[in-house]
Amino acid sequence: MSNRATSTTSKPPLYKIVMLGDSGVGKTSLVARLTNPDRPLNHDISATMGIEFDTQMLDTPHGKVKAQIWDTAGQERFARVLLPTYFRKAKGVILVYDVTNAKSFESLGERWMTQLNDHANSEDLAKLLVGNKCDLEGSREVTKEKAEMFCAEFGMEHLETSAKSGENVLKAFERLITIVHEKSLTAGRGKAGIKGMDGAASGGLKLDEGNVRADGASVAAENSGACGC
Repeated sequence: MSNRATSTTSKPPLYKIVMLGDSGVGKTSLVARLTNPDRPLNHDISATMGIEFDTQMLDTPHGKVKAQIWDTAGQERFARVLLPTYFRKAKGVILVYDVTNAKSFESLGERWMTQLNDHANSEDLAKLLVGNKCDLEGSREVTKEKAEMFCAEFGMEHLETSAKSGENVLKAFERLITIVHEKSLTAGRGKAGIKGMDGAASGGLKLDEGNVRADGASVAAENSGACGC
């Protein structure tokens, strides 16, 4: 996908945002629905292993903004080495849980917020809590009230989405990128974005357990396929 501006003088700012949450909550499906809204989701693909990213132009009240969306595996053995690189230069984070899986919601407080605080300045990051699979209302295990309590504790907004139907998917990404952009404008960095990343549209790193350096990077970089996690 190419989102290049037609003029170098009117380039929209580029911001890196990251997806966090357990494997299987639908992080990659949300990104796939955003970037290819008319394409049927593939539910038979294995969970993301490593890191992949896509770039998408999004609308905000202050004009168009380019979001570079990073998606990582939920597997613990990769998370420890990936996260330092994953959070570098990130301006926003979407924390995703499955509304039909109480454990995925509990993991946000028990694991992912801890990881976030360990590897990034949580106060500087724009944050949005997303409860995915809201189309499965009959199987719900996490109430909206419980999610709102989490948001009040950690200072973020909340939306429920369905990657399957597309409900609120675009709204979620546009809401987060608006918060990111407004933070940047308030700080006088409206045109800063992420320096040196304008040429990147999409790509990724694919890791295996014997091929990870101590700094969290992979020895071999290659594109990762989308998944249904």
